[in-house]
Amino acid sequence: MIWTALTTVMLVLGLFGLALTFYAATKALGITKKIAKASMEEKYSLEKDYYLLSTVVWVILLSRIVASGMFWVTNESLIPLIPGAMCQFGVSQAGSPYSWIDTGLKLFVLFAYGIWLSLDLINRRVKGAPLLSTLSKIFLVLLPLLLLDTILDVAFYYTVTPVVVPCCRTVFTAESPIPCPYCFVFHDAPMFLVVIVSYGLSIALVLWSLAVRHYSLKNKELEGVGMDAIRKLVLLALGFAILGTIAVIPAILQVLGAPAFVH
Repeated sequence: MIWTALTTVMLVLGLFGLALTFYAATKALGITKKIAKASMEEKYSLEKDYYLLSTVVWVILLSRIVASGMFWVTNESLIPLIPGAMCQFGVSQAGSPYSWIDTGLKLFVLFAYGIWLSLDLINRRVKGAPLLSTLSKIFLVLLPLLLLDTILDVAFYYTVTPVVVPCCRTVFTAESPIPCPYCFVFHDAPMFLVVIVSYGLSIALVLWSLAVRHYSLKNKELEGVGMDAIRKLVLLALGFAILGTIAVIPAILQVLGAPAFVH
């Protein structure tokens, strides 16, 4: 492993996420086991456990968002420490295969978390928390993803070493139909990052609104707050779609006007 302050922070965030996830899992498991036969007093106690679970999940999400940002920063910092690496593509090669899986999974975990948290927001606004059992079960379903995300962080940064890796330009040559994605987005046309993030958030918000609609129709007590949440999610999705569309123009201009990036 290449020990730096940033890789240490990533490992700490990973272990912190694991600890919170295991703690939240015990609460979710307890709720799903007891809720069916619980008395009124026990349901009140389980409802308090759920709100604690919800708070912990929000903290986990925040830690994973921080970890996702730190993931990029840390990988950038490792470029000069790995012989042959000229961009994050080289760092990913040094940490293969964990690096590639970790990168893709991070995006999926944030999306899956978004579904849970969207439902949690409407559940908190209705007396009696009607989705208490459902959200506890969904969290247990998401548990393997959360564990894998943090485990991959630890595995990636623990195994990455200063091995000699080929420059991305030897893999993505001038004749290659696909440019190096890291060089293209972060050097040649960084405005495309705005386009990708904006459209990605827009699609995610629409899918989250569909999940809210599904559970709102199944639970009549959620219908009012559910419709309000759907309107807000769709408006946010529209806003991000407009932002992404506007960003397309300067992104294209960057591609047309930028000189070829040379390492």
